[in-house]
Amino acid sequence: MEPRGTRYRRSGLAALTALAFLAACAEEVRLKPLPPGTPAQSVQTLLVASARRPGTPETGYSAQRAGRPGFARFQISVPHARAPGSVTFPRGDRADPSRDFLIVSSETLTDEAAFVRALDAAAARQPPDRRGGMLFTHGYNTSFPEGLYRHAQMQQDFSGRQIAVNFAWPSVGRARSYLTDRESALYSRDALETTIRAMGRSKLTGFNLIAHSMGCFLMMETLRGIAMGSSPGVLDKVDALVLISPDIDIDVFRKEVEPVLRRRVPVYVVVSEQDRALGFSARLRGGMKRLGSVRSEADLNGLDVEVINLSRIEGGDALGHLKVGTSPALIAFLAGLKRSGTDIFTSRRGTGLIGSSVQLVQEGAKVILQLP
Repeated sequence: MEPRGTRYRRSGLAALTALAFLAACAEEVRLKPLPPGTPAQSVQTLLVASARRPGTPETGYSAQRAGRPGFARFQISVPHARAPGSVTFPRGDRADPSRDFLIVSSETLTDEAAFVRALDAAAARQPPDRRGGMLFTHGYNTSFPEGLYRHAQMQQDFSGRQIAVNFAWPSVGRARSYLTDRESALYSRDALETTIRAMGRSKLTGFNLIAHSMGCFLMMETLRGIAMGSSPGVLDKVDALVLISPDIDIDVFRKEVEPVLRRRVPVYVVVSEQDRALGFSARLRGGMKRLGSVRSEADLNGLDVEVINLSRIEGGDALGHLKVGTSPALIAFLAGLKRSGTDIFTSRRGTGLIGSSVQLVQEGAKVILQLP
């Protein structure tokens, strides 16, 4: 019989090969400007904080690690004619605003103080009940354009009214660079903490923190440091922490989340049993289960977090790794919640989908909302 360690190493290699094949099928995504004189379609404004070095106009930010965080503001034209949950990346020399996500404008913000002023100005333009924020950070194997466009898509599809901040850490954007990405995520902890503290000092009434995949590991490491530090009060402004398909060892998560829970931050873990990417990650680690593969709170042995299991939601990305942002069925469901007065992007503790004791119950292809 083949030794167990050898089997796991071979299965891990197969997992990396499969991910690399999927990545090789896609052309590198670039930022492309809206053609001059062409009207934009729906426009989403994202403030950006980044641990990446500035790149070319086509990349925005590179995969290199920056010595200090950079800040910017982007406006993205989101086409009307597309399926919910989808992003059509501009390819080659083509720039079709009816089909593609395109850049309407971009502006570098000089420093952290300029970033806070931009947050304050955005908040001042909103009525008092809409001055909340939302920070989203991407996962492994994600270039800056991919992360920016995906954030704009989710903001558009969920009709997000919060002031949106995209935190971009220096993922290489290649499937074979998993270990490098993990180190870059750790490298980015200081930059993310700087960004969260800046949001805490701003005139935002509160904000949600949302992370995906390996970005959840970065988020938890950062929040643990804040919670255990000498000035954890900024977490009082965090309305909810949402971890989507988190690529984190469960035992490590327990150590990370306990000090955060002591600061009374509501924590939600979004999972799916069809998440093939986390299956690959577990195989790379000799079969160690990842947080995003749990089925319910019972798998977490008493941790005070809420698990939202989307396994029976149909559709989504090919790997089942970002179902919450790409499944047309789920997007339609959440849009229905919004029409009924429950907004996933509401930014006050105790209100909205991610700030109340809402349960999602899946029965076959149906999704039923149960309110207390």
